[in-house]
Amino acid sequence: MTESNQRELIVASNGQLSISSEALKALKLHKGDCLVEIVVGNCIVLLPRTQILRATVEHAQEAIRRAGIDASEIIYEADKASELRVSEQYPEL
Repeated sequence: MTESNQRELIVASNGQLSISSEALKALKLHKGDCLVEIVVGNCIVLLPRTQILRATVEHAQEAIRRAGIDASEIIYEADKASELRVSEQYPEL
């Protein structure tokens, strides 16, 4: 089971919050890292963007696997789409 800690955060006059060093260390967050804010009812949920990206990638990988598509097909289609965009944007090439 994941450990849970409760702490109070105080909203500064400029609207900023300071996250505890314990939370930063536990989530491996560093200066400049991005958190995604989600308001659910009367709660604010902050999620590290990397966590959301990781979950999205895992979901996409599972969907691709279920569809029976392999990486070479995805690369081929991405290359075709890229070539089409370039030829439309730069017809003189």
